[in-house]
Amino acid sequence: MKHTIDIRTAHKIEVLNVTQQIADLVRGVEDGLAYISVPHTTAALIINEDDAELRVDIVNTAAHLLDDLEPFTHARKGNPHAAAHIFSALAGASLTLAVEGGRLALGTYQNVLLIELDGPKTRELTVRLWAL
Repeated sequence: MKHTIDIRTAHKIEVLNVTQQIADLVRGVEDGLAYISVPHTTAALIINEDDAELRVDIVNTAAHLLDDLEPFTHARKGNPHAAAHIFSALAGASLTLAVEGGRLALGTYQNVLLIELDGPKTRELTVRLWAL
């Protein structure tokens, strides 16, 4: 079964916890898999701790990690989003998680985080669920 979640981002680069929105969808699946994807080339999905200071660190890393590699060829062609595309490619745009007992099988400090790299925008998360 396929679900879509729209997420409105507020900043050029930000980290948003989307765990609860996904958890709400998997409640009807006793055991199975959840495949979560963001069909955008300037956003990413990661599993990590949802700590305010860590979110700042992730934003700062995303903003500065690729600075030493500029100028990008893609940017020289009038596309200002090269760093966002590259960071998204490195971080990834999808996750597959186990669902156990109607809950996401995440560790104590693990959360599903959406990284916006070219906002603000409305981002779409696609969640596909399979019962096993």
